[in-house]
Amino acid sequence: MTSSDDTGFLAAPCEIAVRKYVPSIRASIATILVKVYGLSIYRTAKILHITPAAVSNYLLKRRGGDYVDLILKDEELYKLVSKIAENLISENIDKQSMSMYICQVCRKLREKVEKTPPMHRPILEYMLERRASEEDNKS
Repeated sequence: MTSSDDTGFLAAPCEIAVRKYVPSIRASIATILVKVYGLSIYRTAKILHITPAAVSNYLLKRRGGDYVDLILKDEELYKLVSKIAENLISENIDKQSMSMYICQVCRKLREKVEKTPPMHRPILEYMLERRASEEDNKS
């Protein structure tokens, strides 16, 4: 069994998500801070603890652009990232809460992109079915 995913066979779902979805979540937050709240690239960089160049790359979709449009156009996802942006501006969020918000957005994004099963369904069963389906489609 081979896969085009370079994260490895034993990669945890969150490990994959960090590479695949979190950059788009960060890009969406940066976009909201700049375009909705009118913050400068420099102020946004300071709030997000990243460089102004990273913010610029997010805005130009050079980095993290894969799912930005989906996040910003989907009402549920937009509300979640807007809440994060609002909390960042008001400095009403700690590191642990930020992680939980990002996790929540990531789970919802994965559900929409991958058509993932509800969390109560065993993930292994789902992954095995999906792998078999992908192999059938290759044949």
